[in-house]
Amino acid sequence: MRNILLISIFSLAFFTACDDADSFDVREDALVNYITDINGEWSLFSIERNGTDLSGVFNASAMTLTIADGAFSLNSSALPFPTLKTTSTQFDTGSWSFDDDYKPTSIQFTNGSEIVPVNLSFPLYGSNNNSLGLEFSLGCGATTYTYHFKK
Repeated sequence: MRNILLISIFSLAFFTACDDADSFDVREDALVNYITDINGEWSLFSIERNGTDLSGVFNASAMTLTIADGAFSLNSSALPFPTLKTTSTQFDTGSWSFDDDYKPTSIQFTNGSEIVPVNLSFPLYGSNNNSLGLEFSLGCGATTYTYHFKK
């Protein structure tokens, strides 16, 4: 008898607690997907090869990636970058696009005829992106590089 009483009380409390679910206020802009914005000048902060930090070996600050309105440019060709090493025609300027404007997992660099896909090493958000991680291989699938850029 006692168990039936406890079950009845908990059931009544559970169903009563669910009645107010329709009264939550949600801001309209909280449900809007924002296009990821990475426009700006990005300075290379660190370099990793297969998880090993190479920042002491290379001058990481020597590379700057400028991204603006669908175009990109690199200011240094001394460090390896996918558009400089994995294509038949090296290019340090061109256009770029995400695989998904709202939740990108990769970025594609192109010079019009060649497309170079590069994975993002961590998620990007609609705005206020201060870090950009690019993960790529320069031809040997077993070796991956991760470049961390800061704005």
